[in-house]
Amino acid sequence: MLTLVLAEAEVERMPAELCHHPAVIAHARQRGKQPRQILLDSNYHHAAMTNLPEGRRRGRPDITHLFLLTALESIVNKQGQLNILIHTRYDELITVHPNTRIMRNYERFLGLLEQLFENHAVPDKKQPLLTLTEDISLKEIIERQHADCIIVLSKDGILVDLPQYLKKIHTKKNNHLLCVIGGFPSGQLHTDLTMITTEKISVYKEMLPVWTVASEILVNYGNMCR
Repeated sequence: MLTLVLAEAEVERMPAELCHHPAVIAHARQRGKQPRQILLDSNYHHAAMTNLPEGRRRGRPDITHLFLLTALESIVNKQGQLNILIHTRYDELITVHPNTRIMRNYERFLGLLEQLFENHAVPDKKQPLLTLTEDISLKEIIERQHADCIIVLSKDGILVDLPQYLKKIHTKKNNHLLCVIGGFPSGQLHTDLTMITTEKISVYKEMLPVWTVASEILVNYGNMCR
């Protein structure tokens, strides 16, 4: 089993301090919603985010969108070997059912997440494909998985040959591998995971997009299990 945790994903409802900004009001009106009901998105709210703390890092639901498209359509997921969890900057957990089919249209995806933040489950609570749980830290999320091996993917990690690295893990009879990938455009995790992770690794000498890192893990893990 492979668990992918998208950590500190920059997915959040519009901060209260930005709700009165003209750019936010205009975008909310366009979507037929109140400003507090929409997600912060640097694509649309860049002008409002100038003085927002960590403004260059926040408002990136597009990263989560591309990550989910990559993971859910992977062979590993189709074979029932993948568990997908998304942890947000405010310690919310989005649990993703493996049968979920994320829409490719970004605007529709935003609407789905806005519905999730409103109702805590979509499409409904009886048969949810996405669920949202509040007040759960990244450490708690990882510890609850009881994985045999936990690694963090980081550009500052030890550079490894990923196929060989995964083969070594496999030979040690680690049946449940958990990989943590940062869900933000740049920088480091705010959470210190040194006490619960096995290793921090890098899969390439240069910085890669989140979805590329996820793709490399998924393809090489799938090849290892064949």
